[in-house]
Amino acid sequence: MFASLAPAALLLGCSESAEQAQSSTKPSTPAWVLTAAPEGAVSVLEAKASAKEGDEIVLRGRIGGGAEPVSAESSVIRIVDAGLFNQCTVEDDHCPTPWDYCCASSEELVGHSATVQLVDGSGNPITQSPTAHGFVGLDEVIVRGTVGARPNDEVLVVRATGIYRKGG
Repeated sequence: MFASLAPAALLLGCSESAEQAQSSTKPSTPAWVLTAAPEGAVSVLEAKASAKEGDEIVLRGRIGGGAEPVSAESSVIRIVDAGLFNQCTVEDDHCPTPWDYCCASSEELVGHSATVQLVDGSGNPITQSPTAHGFVGLDEVIVRGTVGARPNDEVLVVRATGIYRKGG
């Protein structure tokens, strides 16, 4: 009797393991991935002109400004003001990495960009890269968080507790 149950138990064990393996490969959606756009978003330029360290902010931009604007190793994203014209997205086959804004001058890029660091509810950097949830260069995003240290007017760091991808 026990011998006839062994194959069934083995099959059940295999299917459970397969289901567990499948669910562990799909990351669950964390709280920082917003399903609705926060209200009151301002552009990167507007924020740079008026935001002060510690301010709560909702910021709108496009992931970009470098070859790898979404870190694969950390929770850092670089965004660019959506109003900055990106020549690389207009010309066919001009640029294999249009999210790097290679046609913009470095002065323009610095003036129109911000750094976003995703943090948990306690303010600690999250451990998972946004790439695990599909965030890539040129995505239009709306970020909710707190303005970090501003050593000068060119630097804008947002310690974000939420990020929404338009169309995502």
